[in-house]
Amino acid sequence: MAADQQADTKPVHAGDVEKKKSSFVVDEEFEKMVMDLAPTHDDTAAPSMTFRVWLIGTLFCVTLAYINMLFTFRTNVFEVSAYVATLLSYPIGKFLARTLPRWRFNVLGIDIDTNPGPFSVKEHALIGIFGTTGACTFDLSLDYDLRMNSAWALAFLFASSALGFGISGMCRKFLIRPAHMIWPTVLPTVALFTAFHHVDTAAAKAEDGGKKHWSQLTMFGVGTLCMAAYHFFGPGYLLQQLQNLPILCWIAPKSATLAHQLGSPIYGVGMLAWTGDWTAIGSRAMSIPFWAAVNMFVCAIVFHWIVTPIIWQKNIFNAPTYPIALNSTRLFDKNSEVFKASQVIDPETKTMIVSKFEQRAPVHMSAFFTVSYWSDFASLPAALVHMCVWYGKDIIARFRMSRQEEEEDIHCKLIDAYDEVPQKWYYGFFIATFVLMLACGQFSELQFPWWATIFATVLSAVSTIPIAVVVATAGIQLYMNVISQFLIGLILPGEPIVMMAFKALGVSVSNQCIILLTDLKLGHYLKIPPRHVFLAQICSQFIAIFAVYACMRVYLSNPEHIQYVLDDGKKEGAGKLWGASQTHNVYYSASLIWGAIGPKRFFFDTQYSPVIWTAVITGVLAPIVLKLAHTFVGGWYWPLIHPAIILNPRGAGGNQGTTLSSFTVSLIFQYFMYRYRSGWWKRYNYVLATAFDCGCALIALLVFVLPDPPEHIMNCPSGKCAKDILAKQGPFQDWCFPIADE
Repeated sequence: MAADQQADTKPVHAGDVEKKKSSFVVDEEFEKMVMDLAPTHDDTAAPSMTFRVWLIGTLFCVTLAYINMLFTFRTNVFEVSAYVATLLSYPIGKFLARTLPRWRFNVLGIDIDTNPGPFSVKEHALIGIFGTTGACTFDLSLDYDLRMNSAWALAFLFASSALGFGISGMCRKFLIRPAHMIWPTVLPTVALFTAFHHVDTAAAKAEDGGKKHWSQLTMFGVGTLCMAAYHFFGPGYLLQQLQNLPILCWIAPKSATLAHQLGSPIYGVGMLAWTGDWTAIGSRAMSIPFWAAVNMFVCAIVFHWIVTPIIWQKNIFNAPTYPIALNSTRLFDKNSEVFKASQVIDPETKTMIVSKFEQRAPVHMSAFFTVSYWSDFASLPAALVHMCVWYGKDIIARFRMSRQEEEEDIHCKLIDAYDEVPQKWYYGFFIATFVLMLACGQFSELQFPWWATIFATVLSAVSTIPIAVVVATAGIQLYMNVISQFLIGLILPGEPIVMMAFKALGVSVSNQCIILLTDLKLGHYLKIPPRHVFLAQICSQFIAIFAVYACMRVYLSNPEHIQYVLDDGKKEGAGKLWGASQTHNVYYSASLIWGAIGPKRFFFDTQYSPVIWTAVITGVLAPIVLKLAHTFVGGWYWPLIHPAIILNPRGAGGNQGTTLSSFTVSLIFQYFMYRYRSGWWKRYNYVLATAFDCGCALIALLVFVLPDPPEHIMNCPSGKCAKDILAKQGPFQDWCFPIADE
């Protein structure tokens, strides 16, 4: 008790402790500020993994998994945020705590208490972990007419999504426990939970000249209501024009170059375009450090607004100029027709017929899609080399001396009151899921080679650490998609099914490591027993798999729904809204590039051969050049230039109007409010960011059951956007609306 009182009186964070500065610290001032958001005391008697957690958590895990899987079939996909579970579970938990009878009994040696007392912040956070797992979508192949037994399909989904848990256990020492590993994307969630449960933190007590101020919970409620009202009357329902504000399109509506290819956020690169849709901006703009936001903004300006238009205007890769839009994620043959798998794939063997491919070769992609692939090849080597060059000594030192530094951190002291997850749990689960993955590959319809399973697992294990370091310090996540596809495509060209399975395994292992590490950091900040976090993650993953697979089977059991997907949102009527999303388009195109055609035929033997080697060389050299400049030139700004971020522009296919909008939000909240209104920023920034996400998520659910707004409201308000003008401009009609790819 004395220790708790002392912590309340004078919160402690790692920045207050005298120790040798670590090279992990990119922005020391920001680190000190954000550490005040996490509570520096703990009530070990507070209930954690309770009956209420299992009941409410399972409900939201199933619901969100089913809904979000269903929404992936929309032409314009949107995702119901896990914050919905966090928001709605609070009144449900409080209600059950007041009304549920208290029954205590024992099942298989486990004591169960239906109502252990007040609804705690730890229970709430564990329910949030269930919701987060359910809200994550899964890549399920809809192409090549592969018929897979349900049992094997479920086994493959579970094994591919859970195989990375063992790897995450090895990363805890230097990715979770050190105070320097901030994990910025976790901070809004921490702020939300502490606000709901009135947990005392330094941020909640921040002084502001003695002025009275709202509580964090009041700010959350007001922020949620305001954003919900704005999203309903604005871009989410009544004024959907606010989703895309193409300034160049309004300036020069008759110019195909300016309006369609450069200014359009849907068909073009979104130059000078804005979006008023918070679901496109997201709370990340208010959570990542400002230095990371600057990196992203500069990256977008260079690659989106300069490099991509130059490649397109000069036609560097000799692509057909019509009808390929810059933001297209489709592939096109030599006749400018959309390249489809059915034209070159043998329906029996599911392999490519080379003669048919040669009749349609060469295959082209848009300039923006080309730049997106270049960035994928550059960013992952950049992250790996950057980790070794900048953080290598620290990582080795943490293996040797981690205990000494942990003993100085208040959060490590408090979390050590609970039993840690034994390493054998992680390794045992890893072995079990690995064996299951091998069985799926060998005995199911996939016919996935055993060596490919080993290769994908090793590749993900090696890549997880640099990816996690970037997430933990900058809040930006990199992905294994392209590298995994590239490698398996080189080894087994012409095998699209094997390629997609390899990608699903390689990407899922890495992503699930990051998800589990994120949950562990949340538990670390809120002092949730690590074993409870581990158990919640494992069980929610298992539950979500069944919900996702059931949704897919139910939806596709209707032949009309299958036709919607095949029509790709091009037919009028109900299928216009259910033509599958850009996610499926990109996944489908990737299966053609890396699986059916193969990287050798697509890249090395064609005009795209410079893409890979220039990207890899740039990614490897950039961190070394920055380190040399920091060492010999000097300056505080060199560590703030992160090559893995600045070489990784947002990919083609989505709404490209977020560049200016997201940076403006970061400029306001992460620079101005952070620097000049630090008291307000500590109390409210992350609470407000979460409130905005919750408001949009609630309206997304409401809009799903509402009829479309009247046609006169849907019409674009500016005469310059009139469809009769655009009808003369070729295939780029309706560019001011978020519609599917051409």
